[in-house]
Amino acid sequence: MYTKQAIILIPTILVANTLAGIVQIDGAGSYQLQSHAINGILDGAAPFLSTDDLATIHQELNGWGVETNGKITLLPINTPAGLALFTLMDQETGGGDSGIDASVGIVSTASNSLSMYINDATQDAWNLIQPPFGSQSLGATFVWGSIGSGDGFAWAGMEYGDALSYNFSSIEGDGGLDAEAFQFVSWDEGWKILGSDGFKTDGSQVFTGSVVPAPPAALLLTVFALNRRRRRNN
Repeated sequence: MYTKQAIILIPTILVANTLAGIVQIDGAGSYQLQSHAINGILDGAAPFLSTDDLATIHQELNGWGVETNGKITLLPINTPAGLALFTLMDQETGGGDSGIDASVGIVSTASNSLSMYINDATQDAWNLIQPPFGSQSLGATFVWGSIGSGDGFAWAGMEYGDALSYNFSSIEGDGGLDAEAFQFVSWDEGWKILGSDGFKTDGSQVFTGSVVPAPPAALLLTVFALNRRRRRNN
């Protein structure tokens, strides 16, 4: 009986780990961001993140009451390229850039096993340093028009244990960004804002992200351990 229940439970744990993704954010507050799928996102080759993809994400968020205009929005999405953590700069309505009056600098580091997708790959000033082992770093200056267009990038293919770091610099001319520019969005029967933060007095913002076990998987592991303990005591 014990063997039969263990065989049933272990695949359930594996399925829970596969379907769910949670990214722990630390530094600009502490949040656990639950992922969810948005259809049609990242179905092309890296490093190209299309304007249509950006517009689709913004439309999805706006439909759940999440305002993205004037914000730098971070959220995890389940995509064909795996679990991806998106960073959206301002709101993209789908028409592309219509003049440039806003910009933000960023250095972001991740495992070199991840794929990087970036909007306006042929327009933004960016560089991806990829050593033969260890981590890779994106250095970029994102530019956009604060009325009607935005920008963004994503790390994709994230798995449990993967870690990311973000170092933002508010560059002169970053028109349109709110005082609480950064917002962290999670899925909970709909997209919801868990918290927000602004640039520091020196014009910077630094935080980290890491993939942690999803609660359903952690709960199943706990139940499995308790069942084993009870059987040993019997």
